[in-house]
Amino acid sequence: MAGFNKQFFGKDRPTNVISFSYMENKEIPDGYELPNEIIGDIIISLEKAKEEAEALSCHFYERVFALIIHGLLHISGYDHINDRNEARRMRYRERKFLDYVCSHQLYKELTG
Repeated sequence: MAGFNKQFFGKDRPTNVISFSYMENKEIPDGYELPNEIIGDIIISLEKAKEEAEALSCHFYERVFALIIHGLLHISGYDHINDRNEARRMRYRERKFLDYVCSHQLYKELTG
């Protein structure tokens, strides 16, 4: 993960998630249906996810889903680094999507 972070972002340290968007117009408007094609890639460090889950006292799968959601939001155009308002909107959507995932019956069966 550190190698990917250095190669693609010039940061010489490991990270928990890296995403790459293949969309030309990165932000997905509300109500827009995604095309049936690949819109990006997400790389997740399961080792980091495990460490973070333990530090946050949450279930491992909750942390993994949070990282997937974080990566998907980056692919769809959200950025939490350069704009405080955008970071706030991104955190709101992360929480909203994660609450939905964690309340779903399949998640409950997975973590039961």
